Amino acid sequence: MISRLCAIDSVGDDEIAMLSMALLFAGHETTVVQIGMGALLLLADPAQWRTLLEQPGLAPNAVEEILRAPGRGGDGIPRYARTDFDIEGVTVHKGDLVLLHSGVANRDGTAFSDPDRFDITRGATYHLAFGHGPRYCIGAPLARIELQAVFGQLVPRFPTMRLAVPTEELTLRRDVLTGGLIALPVTW
Repeated sequence: MISRLCAIDSVGDDEIAMLSMALLFAGHETTVVQIGMGALLLLADPAQWRTLLEQPGLAPNAVEEILRAPGRGGDGIPRYARTDFDIEGVTVHKGDLVLLHSGVANRDGTAFSDPDRFDITRGATYHLAFGHGPRYCIGAPLARIELQAVFGQLVPRFPTMRLAVPTEELTLRRDVLTGGLIALPVTW
C-alpha cells in the first residue's frame, strides 16, 4: 500500500509519511490492546476460558466476541457532520464534531441477545468494532488472523492461567486514544 501511495504524484512525502505512521500505529497498537482486553475478558470469566480450552475451534467466535465485548474503552470515533440533521431532539449542524461510539452500538439489545454478557459461544453477529462502509478498517482481516493466532495458542499453552489480582485492581489507560490495560498480572 505504501509503495502505491509513493507512485501517486499528487500525494506528497509528508502525507505518505503520516499515512504510513497511522497504518503502523493502527495495525499494531490496537491489536496489542485487544490482546490484553481479550485475555482479561476470558480470565475474568473462567467458564469462558475453559470453554475455549475444551473447544479450540471457538477461537474465531472468541475473537469476534472480544471485539464486540461490553465494557470496551474509548470515547468514540471523531467525525464531522456532513449535513445538518436532528437526532433525539438535538440539532447537529454541518461541520459539528460528532463522536460515534461503536461500543454502544455493539451492546444494542435489538442486534444482540443479552448484549452485556461476554459469551464466546454467541452465534455469528455483525459488530462495529472495525467500523462500517467506506470507513471500514482495512486491517480488519489481519487483526482477526493475529487475534485468532494469539487466543488459539494462549489458552492451550497456559490452561491454568488466572488473574493474579482482582479485576477491580486493574487500571485502564486513559492517556492514549486506544485505551487498554496498564498491566494484566496473571499466574498459572
